[in-house]
Amino acid sequence: MTPVRELPPDYREACHLLLTAPRNLVLLNALSLIPALVAAAGMAGWWAVVLRVKGTAQGAGQDIPWWAGLIGVVLTVIVAHELLHGLAIGRVGHRVRYGFKPAKLVFYATTDQGLFRRNEFVAVALAPLVGLTLVGMALMVIAPNAIAYYVSLAVILNAGGALGDLWMLAVTLRYPPSALVRDEADGIRIYTPYAAPDGATPPIVEK
Repeated sequence: MTPVRELPPDYREACHLLLTAPRNLVLLNALSLIPALVAAAGMAGWWAVVLRVKGTAQGAGQDIPWWAGLIGVVLTVIVAHELLHGLAIGRVGHRVRYGFKPAKLVFYATTDQGLFRRNEFVAVALAPLVGLTLVGMALMVIAPNAIAYYVSLAVILNAGGALGDLWMLAVTLRYPPSALVRDEADGIRIYTPYAAPDGATPPIVEK
């Protein structure tokens, strides 16, 4: 499909979600434990399968200092998470812009070039969670167990960090497929078509 560059004249703003609003940041930090715990339970089950296939031998990487492994996990998750957002954004035809908001400690991948159709935004939002989980599960099978352990931690950390994506996804799915979404790095604006009666000018939705 051709990327949407401009907001159609019959569309009006229906929702504005700002994830970095103080209240929302508190909720994000508190509730991020939920997807992290779900991922931890899933990784525990997957570990059981992996160990049955590979055995318990540690192999290469068993001497990695815990602090080095943890730093590597955090940096890898941050980079890979935003890179997968960026790849999904590019896939639907928009130019990607990466950045960081120091005041909010927020890394992001976004576009300044247009809007996403609702289902396009769904794919962009889910790309890091689905992609890193699947890649991590595959790496756990082929990597030495000591490294696979840190891979599983990366999957769990990524799931916790994906809560903002899941929140935006849940809000976006309340609107029809015809909705358009503007990604603003720390939130989204959702626009829907408005059929004005008798040719009247559509009202501007107050935020």
